[in-house]
Amino acid sequence: MTTTAAQIPLGIRWALAGYGAGGRTFHTPLILSAEGMELAAVVTGSPERRALVHDEIPGATTVGELSELTALGVAGVTITTPTATHAELAHLALDLGLHVVLDKPFALTAAAAQELVDHAERAGLVITPYQNRRWDSDFLTIRRLLADGSLGAVHRFTSRIDRFKPVKGSWHGGTVEQGGGTLLDLGPHLVDQALHLFGPAELVHAGLATVREGAGAEDDIELHLRHAGGVRSTLAAGMASAAPGPRFQVNGSVGGYLIGGFDVQEEQLKNGGSPAGLGPAWGVEPESAWGTMFDGEREMPVPSERGRWDTFYPAVARAIAGDVAPPVDPRDAVATARVLDAARESSATGSVVRLG
Repeated sequence: MTTTAAQIPLGIRWALAGYGAGGRTFHTPLILSAEGMELAAVVTGSPERRALVHDEIPGATTVGELSELTALGVAGVTITTPTATHAELAHLALDLGLHVVLDKPFALTAAAAQELVDHAERAGLVITPYQNRRWDSDFLTIRRLLADGSLGAVHRFTSRIDRFKPVKGSWHGGTVEQGGGTLLDLGPHLVDQALHLFGPAELVHAGLATVREGAGAEDDIELHLRHAGGVRSTLAAGMASAAPGPRFQVNGSVGGYLIGGFDVQEEQLKNGGSPAGLGPAWGVEPESAWGTMFDGEREMPVPSERGRWDTFYPAVARAIAGDVAPPVDPRDAVATARVLDAARESSATGSVVRLG
């Protein structure tokens, strides 16, 4: 993706820390497309990545350290560096007076996540988790079905992310202490979505396994939650799942909803697209990707809502301007981390963990 300087919007000067696959593919196009934001700087110490920034984002400055951002008039930074560095860099950014968007996982533990929330509150700064999958097309469709009563009273929710990535060579992938593993990679999305739909979890039972030889941490996870409102959620993800299950299955007193596949926005970004470049086609699912509603007698296709990852960064800009709350409450990241901590405890002890 090549973007000319004329395409960079004027507004809040923003920075990106990290220009690997996450920063380059999943954040840069969205920041460049965001009304009210200007991608002014990228923090990276890699000469190769600095060259990529120069070619792909003319007008953006590259620096080697977060501390160099304040002299550039930058108001905030997205941190999309290796997992284990997230909390440390976020604290440093807050100390520098910068607002923060923090990629998942927000922190390695719930205690560390709470420390970040407390720090931001003391500093009077915005910190928000990058939970972009709250704006997936399928997830937004489920929210619509819940709101209009199509499902009735939901009692069962299943959410899966199945991927197949065989280990090659001496690949390790990082230990748990290094922030590796599927629980901290995909678990934050699965848990956040379930809590956002059905409220806090009171019971957690989980199984975590390492099934690929050479993996440094768990690569197959399954969590069972009982929400305070009574809904039971099953959340699963695997990196050795050649046969995928449904992405979402929701069952209620009136009907059920089933959808497979994966949100189109990820594919659009990987293909070099952006909200600005694709315009009305951004986030629109083809009819072949729609889910199905069941009422015990009929099966009916359900048009998918348009995916709206493009709304996240404009909402960040508005929050910094003081107009609205941040797009994701950072306290939600603490709640998610508590469930992930409980899942690790449950798997290690074979017990059901009760959350306070």
